[in-house]
Amino acid sequence: MRHLVLVMSMTAALLTGCSDNEQAIIDTLTIEPLTAAEIEDLQFLREEEKLARDVYTHAYSLYGVNVFTNIASSEQRHTDSVLALMNTCGVTDTASPTLGVFNDPELAQLYTTLIARVETSLAEAFAVGATIEDLDIYDLDVKATHTTNTDLQQLYSNLKCGSENHMRSFTKQLNALNLTYTPVYIDSAQYQELLAAPQGGCGN
Repeated sequence: MRHLVLVMSMTAALLTGCSDNEQAIIDTLTIEPLTAAEIEDLQFLREEEKLARDVYTHAYSLYGVNVFTNIASSEQRHTDSVLALMNTCGVTDTASPTLGVFNDPELAQLYTTLIARVETSLAEAFAVGATIEDLDIYDLDVKATHTTNTDLQQLYSNLKCGSENHMRSFTKQLNALNLTYTPVYIDSAQYQELLAAPQGGCGN
């Protein structure tokens, strides 16, 4: 099984240009085929990370608070990371490039619901941010149980680290307004453990 670090280095070579020797190595690599469930999970996560980016982009356009644009940039890296692994494994990208458009009906409906909440107030926009990260962490934990592929496991771990950082950031914003967030998807014990941990150095 190829490790994620190799997969990502391959992707970087493809994006930045590579020598004839490097290209020959890429051409001869055999990537283990993914299962139907693994493919479905990657396609869903690609759009789920895009949803976070799109919601935060809209929130920043309304309120101009830097936490939204900073985390939106991180979410762009998240969705790009999922896409890079999809490309390496030959998985079709079903995500729309258009802001606010989603092919997955569940995510399309969720986006509409969250945007309506964001538009009510800044405080609610922070709560929406915490909710998105709450859901992301939950989904990543679930999808990690669907695979033994080490590349996918590493990707999910990195994405989860970033989501935990984001959730701490949104919780901090809510606390500054004397508000608290009650987790909807992960349990209270996991949430309290997350809050007690320092910001992770996961590059997200």
